[in-house]
Amino acid sequence: MKHNPKYMALLAGWLCLFISCHDDDGIKQNPFKYTIIVSASNADTLFLSWEFTDTAHNFEHYRIEVAKSKEGVKTAGKEESKCFFTHVPYDEPVPVSISLIENDEPVNTYSATAKIDGFDKVIAGIIIPDRGSVTAGDGMYSIALPDGRSIFLMGDSYIGPVTNGQRSTSDRMYRNTYIVYDNGQVSAIYGANGNSNASAAVPPCCPNENKWYWPGHGFVAGNKLYIFQTLMYQGGSGSWGFMYETTHILEYDLPSLQLSKTTPIPFTGSTDIHYGMAALNDGDYMYIYAQVDISNNLDPVSEVLVARTTLANLYAGWQYYNGSGWSANASDAVKLSGLSSVPVSSQFNVFKLGDKYVLLTQHKAYWSGEIYTFIADSPYGPWRNKQLIFDAYEQGIQNLFTYNAMAHPQFEKDGMILVSYNVNTEVFAEQFSDVSTYRPRFFWVEIDKILNN
Repeated sequence: MKHNPKYMALLAGWLCLFISCHDDDGIKQNPFKYTIIVSASNADTLFLSWEFTDTAHNFEHYRIEVAKSKEGVKTAGKEESKCFFTHVPYDEPVPVSISLIENDEPVNTYSATAKIDGFDKVIAGIIIPDRGSVTAGDGMYSIALPDGRSIFLMGDSYIGPVTNGQRSTSDRMYRNTYIVYDNGQVSAIYGANGNSNASAAVPPCCPNENKWYWPGHGFVAGNKLYIFQTLMYQGGSGSWGFMYETTHILEYDLPSLQLSKTTPIPFTGSTDIHYGMAALNDGDYMYIYAQVDISNNLDPVSEVLVARTTLANLYAGWQYYNGSGWSANASDAVKLSGLSSVPVSSQFNVFKLGDKYVLLTQHKAYWSGEIYTFIADSPYGPWRNKQLIFDAYEQGIQNLFTYNAMAHPQFEKDGMILVSYNVNTEVFAEQFSDVSTYRPRFFWVEIDKILNN
């Protein structure tokens, strides 16, 4: 499923650069100006427009160059006044020049630099709008549905309207919500069991959500959607006192998205091992990944385990990868190789690009905004080709922190896939006074960058 970028066709943000040059007589002239427009709808793109104001200069056409862009150089006729370049690097100065060409030689060249942040603010505004759906949250797993829709699995969320970047302090936080993306439109799912104050998914044991669900990942098989939800409870003091109890599989009918079944996973081992943090339907088998915190401090260490099962044995018969094969004994599971250089985040995902398997994670350290990919020839590794694909800017902003990046490979354009990461604030009141402190960021990464060195 590919989502059409025509729904991302708005422009946002502009920077006017007025360029001066000198003629041969040494008199300063300003015959030419152009505007660089940074497109937030196509986040790797520079849109250029210009106006030539000195008719005394004779030339045949323009030559436009954007250094470091894959497209490099373009030409435009005298009657033209705009063009664009794609695949422009993020967060670094990029030289831009426009030359007047006569007899294949430049008559004059006008230069400047541009810098883009890489964020796709338009698709962000579609998936997380100011009203009418989920208007803030984290989590951001997504699953492509067979009919072309996508469902986003959100953790703590708000659905109240946002005005001028603020929300009412009376807005309640839902423990989880779902966002259904359908051809450029979104809608929110919440209010389980007919209770408008309830989350999208509520543990059968706890209708008042004194224990609650935070989403893991999931997959589609046949006419069913399977979502892993982690059962959490407040076992310690303060906002970081939440603890993990187990994981449930929630089974939904398609296309209605009606819940039909809730079942605990068959793994009953250590509560430090969280299966369902990534999931992959690879045809014959469903692969279910666990994140394991070995040391969860300022210098964290984590591991990834994987189980596999068939759809018929989803609720009972899991096998665990032991380094050379598969065992029915969960204690035989060993960490997947090739990942030790990056502590894998609490939530991550595994997906396929062509014939390769990709694991995407954010560095788990609280201070880190680094987002990495690894590839493998099988769902269980060994993993290789570590690539730093993005480094979140918010880590340098007071009170803000980032976590749990996710790929959304069903959103693809021009050889790139969509990736998001979560932003949050240490000052809870800021979630109301500045909603950008609790909204995900979206950017595009080239498939070639993931798959190749």
